[in-house]
Order: sequence, then C-alpha cells, then structure tokens
Amino acid sequence: MDLPSAPRHWAERTAHKTAVVSAHGHLTYAQLFASAKDLARELATLPGRRVGIRTTDPVTFAVGFYAAVLAGKPLAVLDPAWPQKLLRTTATRLEAATVICSPADDQLPEGLIPLPSKAVDVFTANPDAPEHISGATVDSNQELLAICTSGSTGEPKAVVRTRASWEASLMAGSQILGATSEAVTLCPGPISHGLGLYAMVESIHSGGTFVAPGRWDLPTTLDLLARWRCTRLVSVPTIIQRITDADPSALSAVNCVISGGEALPSALVNRLHTTTEQLSCVEYYGSSEHSLIAYRQHPPENTPGHTFVGTPFPGVKLHVHAAEPGEAGALFVDSPFNAEGYDPSGAALISRCGAATSVGDTAQIMPDGRLKILGRSGGMLNVHGNNVHPGEIADAFDTLGLPGVQVLAHLGPAGTKLIAYTDRAPQEPAALRQQLREVLAGYKIPHELVVLERWPVTSSGKIASNQLPDPQDPSVLKISLK
Repeated sequence: MDLPSAPRHWAERTAHKTAVVSAHGHLTYAQLFASAKDLARELATLPGRRVGIRTTDPVTFAVGFYAAVLAGKPLAVLDPAWPQKLLRTTATRLEAATVICSPADDQLPEGLIPLPSKAVDVFTANPDAPEHISGATVDSNQELLAICTSGSTGEPKAVVRTRASWEASLMAGSQILGATSEAVTLCPGPISHGLGLYAMVESIHSGGTFVAPGRWDLPTTLDLLARWRCTRLVSVPTIIQRITDADPSALSAVNCVISGGEALPSALVNRLHTTTEQLSCVEYYGSSEHSLIAYRQHPPENTPGHTFVGTPFPGVKLHVHAAEPGEAGALFVDSPFNAEGYDPSGAALISRCGAATSVGDTAQIMPDGRLKILGRSGGMLNVHGNNVHPGEIADAFDTLGLPGVQVLAHLGPAGTKLIAYTDRAPQEPAALRQQLREVLAGYKIPHELVVLERWPVTSSGKIASNQLPDPQDPSVLKISLK
C-alpha cells in the first residue's frame, strides 16, 4: 500500500478507530482522512516549491503530513525548537514560505505565512473529494519531504526523501519493529524529529493508534500511557530510562519496546523485561539519510554492550572502506530506503561510492554478516598518539556493572585526558580500578570518572555530549581511575 492510499484505506475499513492522539485531543481515521483532504485542496493551490510544517501537536502534524502527500506537495519539516532567526533562514532556503501550524504554534518570523491546520474542523471536509487532490497521479519517485538533521555543523542539513524510499522502509521494517493494526504506539519525544515522525507515519500506515505528547514531558507521557493503555513504546534510551525510573508500572501494558538513536544499556533491557512476561525489545540503527540500516533483538538476561551489533534490514547492502578486509572503516549503505541526499541549497554534501552513501559512520562487517557500529566520523579518538574507540571502553564498563558510560577526550592544562561520564556511582571505586586494568590496555583507561546526578539531554531526548560538565569544575563529583 502506498502512502496516499493509506488514510483512505483505513478510513473505509476502521472509520471510527482512533488514528492519532495528542494531550489535547484525538482524531479517528475517518476524521484524519477528511481533514487531510480538506487541507490538501488548499495546499495544491499554493505557489512555491515546498510547504513547511512547524508544530508540536501530533494531530496537526498527522493532518499536515497526509495533506501534503495527497496534494503531491513536498513538505519541509521545521523544528519548533529552533530560534526565530534560524527558522526564517532555513524556511527561506528550503523555499517554504507557507507553514502549516496549529493555533498554539503560529508565532512565525516575518516573511513566513502561517497556514493553521484545520484538524479540528473535521466535519467540514467533503468525504467524496478525490483522493489525489491535484488531479494528477503523483510519481512515487517525487520528493516527499525534507527533514533537517543538525549533524555536526551549525546549519541544519535538509535530507531529501522520496515517497518511494519511505514506502520501501515501511514495507521492510514494520513487522520487525512491531508496527501492526493492533498496536497502540506511544512516542514521547519530539514529533518533528526523525524518530518521532517515522513512528507516526509507520503507525498510521499500519492502521494502528499513534499516541504522543509532541515533545518530551514526563507527567503528560505517564498520563497518556495510562489513559490509552499503550502497547508499544518508541523512543531513545534516555527517555525510556526516565519513564521506568519514574513509574515502572506505567509500562505494564507495553509488550513492544523499540529503541533508536543511542545504544541501549543492558541494565535497562533487563529491567524492561520485568514489566511484562512477553516483551519484544528491539534496538535499531539508522539515520535520516539512510532510514533503516540494522536491528537487533534484546531477549531477557542478554548483555548487549555499548557498541551496536545488528542484522541488516531486508534489502540493505553494506560495505566498509577499510585498509584490510574485516577491519573497521567508513560505512557505506546501499538500499531502497536511502534518501536522495541533502538539499543543494545547503553546504552539506553526502559521500558516495556508486549507489551507496555514507554519513561518516565508522563500522565493521562481522564474519557472520552482522554490522558493528563504532561511532560517527570523529568517534575514534586519538590520545597521545593512540587510537581509542569510546565504544570499546564503554563496553568494558558495561561488563563491570556500570552501563551507559560516555567517554570523551578532554583538553586541559595538563594535556588531553580521557574522561568517562556516568549517572551511577560505582559502589567500590578501588575494585573498579583494578577490574579496568584487567580488561583494558592502560592507555584506554580513562583518567577520571565523572558522576552525574542526571544526563543532560537534547530536545530529542538523546544525551547532549556537548553539555557534559568540565571535569575541572570543583563542584563536579569525580573518581580517579589511574
């Protein structure tokens, strides 16, 4: 089933089933389809290459996304967390002068025209209107949307995706990632970011119910979990950890946990399996540029390390540029899920090798064909002439009972030092020091372990490495490991 057909398909078969839920309301499939068609007629008349969408409201986002699909109008996803200047320059660069937004989110910079979503006016649409509002068949290879990823540069990189690439990833990934018509999916992170947007489309395309606060808020998330008896949770490990720490019983109805964005700590995996007898816990690795790359199942009592090792999704071909076969190197991905690349209006370029592309991931292809991710460009550190992979060090901490450690190189008055960060204080520091000497070469052992009360996180809920405290700050709790 293609993207334009999905809202009509489910509206005809499950008209009164809830399709999308926010903290402030919800739409049935009949209402979603009718609202999307109503807005699509307006989008089809707009000049300009793209239409923007900027909202924290999942209901507005669902209506806006499918309206753009029905109208054949490419969508530029604009992050509500951006400051006004960045919003204006990015929207202008992406040729999105008109922006879909909800009434609560319509404070736009000068020069951008708000187009409030008609999500609440669900009974004004004509249910007999044609599905493709533009009156023409939309080419599946036409641009679907441009979604921005910050990457390592100041300017957001706009990744251009076609409809065909997303349809291919939905077909290949839905079953593996537990997206079914019976699933009630909660995504507690930002809806405008890749993980949240993909989870929403995946849920609706499968005929399930999608539940989201629109941006991370713990009380709202716990309330939605309870009221809608969510069975599937899609998020990053830090947010999943926050939910389980706040109220483990809140996940009692959840039978499927999907994690992405960062490595899933083994302690959290085992804790999740205590919430329900038959839990499917799946971690997947991907990027905005490649969509789905690889995945791994986490059964109970499994001890996954900090480094991701997973099976490629069906249809994904991988190769590594390395000095010797079997060694680590730059990962290149060739699959029907790949994006076209970055929008040419920006400065970013994507690395290519034939049909395969790379975004700087360092990886290794294991003898059994599985993929081992070692980090993104710059993930390998060079400390005093020695090459150090932070993931290997984090794995060592994990095996010694300290999961989720982050390792950075810090330049101080005495030169470069390896610093490890954790949110769990070791019970016996002396024993930890001795155990590290047994599993790591001396140059790989961090100089100090900084103990945090809580991880600093980005608006996506991922760990904000650039906000980790300076180890020289006298207020920081640290333990010497040398």
